[in-house]
Amino acid sequence: MDLMYDYLINEKTVLFYGVLYENGELFTHVIDQDDEFLVAMSPVQLIDKSLISYGSSIKGALHSSAQLLGKNHRMYPIKIDACLDIWLFPTKSYKNETCIWFALNHVKRILPLGIKFTKVCLSYGHTIEIVMRESAFREKRLTAEELKEKITTNTKNSMNFMVEPKKGFVIKEEKGKYKCRVRNKDKVMKD
Repeated sequence: MDLMYDYLINEKTVLFYGVLYENGELFTHVIDQDDEFLVAMSPVQLIDKSLISYGSSIKGALHSSAQLLGKNHRMYPIKIDACLDIWLFPTKSYKNETCIWFALNHVKRILPLGIKFTKVCLSYGHTIEIVMRESAFREKRLTAEELKEKITTNTKNSMNFMVEPKKGFVIKEEKGKYKCRVRNKDKVMKD
């Protein structure tokens, strides 16, 4: 299997999980579209590096998820990049070496395999069987969808349209304080 030293989570990333490499270091096994390879960093390092490249960090993403979803969740999904539609959710605590991270948009179908096992059908024809009740996996997926919905709604509702102000404001610093007054529309501000 190929070993990569530079990789970012992207819209083709289907899932990834930690594996112990030959030297005992925790690396990341990635399924990216029709390809699989190892990345020479842990899953948490890979997530953090990707988030930093997209303008955030794992600490910030987890904090945001906790604030939006409430403190009652133990394993938060995270937004990697809303514009690229990259939302991840874990099967276990992100600190657990056996945690699998799924990209929300690549989970196509969930099937129970008995009481403790679940088959997850993914994009590009991939499937994975995991040791987890189907209901627990479905709940994690729904939580990721809830996070996506909240952030998407907040982003859409905060859109502003620029309207040319009729008068505008004049803001001046006077004696170490800023004074704000409405501009007289007949008076042009001189620099």
